Order: sequence, then C-alpha cells, then structure tokens
Amino acid sequence: MTTIVSCYYKLDQSKHTQEEYDTWINNLLSNIRCNILVFTCMKDKSYLKNKLDLNCNIKYTIVTKELCDLEINKQYPDIWDNQETIDPNKECGRGRGCYMLWNSKFHFMKEAIELNPYQSDYFVWNDVGNVRDNRIIPFLKCYPDKDKISDNKMDIVLLNGFRNQPDFFCDEVHFSGSMFGCHKNTILTVCDLYYKYFQYYIEKSRFIGCDQQIISSIFIKHMNLFNPVIPNNCNVDPWFFLYQYYSN
Repeated sequence: MTTIVSCYYKLDQSKHTQEEYDTWINNLLSNIRCNILVFTCMKDKSYLKNKLDLNCNIKYTIVTKELCDLEINKQYPDIWDNQETIDPNKECGRGRGCYMLWNSKFHFMKEAIELNPYQSDYFVWNDVGNVRDNRIIPFLKCYPDKDKISDNKMDIVLLNGFRNQPDFFCDEVHFSGSMFGCHKNTILTVCDLYYKYFQYYIEKSRFIGCDQQIISSIFIKHMNLFNPVIPNNCNVDPWFFLYQYYSN
C-alpha cells in the first residue's frame, strides 16, 4: 500500500496566483484514487477538507501544523532574512515561506512515516499544486502503481545531467523536487542526509531556499540511493513525469 504526502499553506508571497493554485489543487485532489496525508495550518484546513471530501474514492488524513512550528523553523529561526537577501532568483516571487516549505518536505515525509495511518511501506511526495498539465489527469486513476516504486532507491525525475560536481549546487536545475518516492526506509535514510547537507549549506553561507540544489549535492555523494528517472517518451510536462512513470 502507498501513501501520498503533501502540504498546503496559503502564503502571502508565492510563485503563482491563488486562482492558478486552486485549479491545480482541484486537478489533483478530485482525480486521485489513493491514500493521502496532507499537512496544513489551521486557517487552511477547511479549504483543504472541503476539496478532499468531494472525492469519495480516497482516504485522507489532515495534519495541522503552523509554519512557526515546522521543525526547520524551530532549528533555524534566524536564517530567513539572510536567505531572502542572497536568493539569486527572488524576482520569481518566492520568499521565506516557500523556503521553509520546500525544505520541510523530508520532515513531512518522516512524520507521515511515523504516523503511517494506512500502514504503508511506500511513500510518495507530491507537491499539491503540480497538476498543471491536463494530460496528467488520465494517469491519476492508477497513480501511483506500487509495483513501479523502487525499494532501495529514491525515484526522482532527472531533468538535466551533471557537467561538474561541486560541493554545492546553487542556481542550477538537475532534479524535479516536486515529486519523489520509494520505500519508507530509503526515505528515512535520504531524510537524514538532507538535513546534514542543509546544515552544511548554512555553515558555508550558501542559499538553501531551493530543495532541488541540496538534493543534487546529496546525489553526487550518494548515487546508490537514487533512481534518476529520465523523462523518455514523455507525454506530460517533464517536471511532473513521475505521474506517467508511476502509472500502468
């Protein structure tokens, strides 16, 4: 059995409009046919619950957690002003709320595994607003196919290969951090590494606002933990190819 894990927090500053997110969230939550656990804050819980209640084909769990109570915020309460200052792409609309959530994905996954309301062995992270391509929707009826999910490697879409292997990846695009999945034991291993590298970035005064950069750094040192999924024969936006890859 598989559990999808996601989160929804309506931020004052984000990369897209609320109307766009509303459409994309509807696309996901009204069409999936699998168990889902979603983290949100108290003020956004009813918004999420109303959408989930419309889908009679799923079981869902909502976990309420305020932004200020995120583990990343508790451990690093004083880094966000500087992170906004050194963000090389701040003009795209992202800000500290995005940084916090993007860097909480593995904390969310770990907590979901510990709660494990559906007794799942496999877990898939899913950005809640990433069904932006209507060609994805037909795949949702059989997504995610458990037999397609790796046991001892984390499945994640590789968009661009590596020419260099620096200690830090900054402002480069290699992996799509929007979706990834594997057996729960592998997720926990990658989780530990993620926050080890997060700390390393902070110590070296690097920008950590984008989780994809840290994932790239982990990959270079621990390739055995990854199944880089190449979006060959892709019928959807390559960033979200895992929908196609995890479907039968």
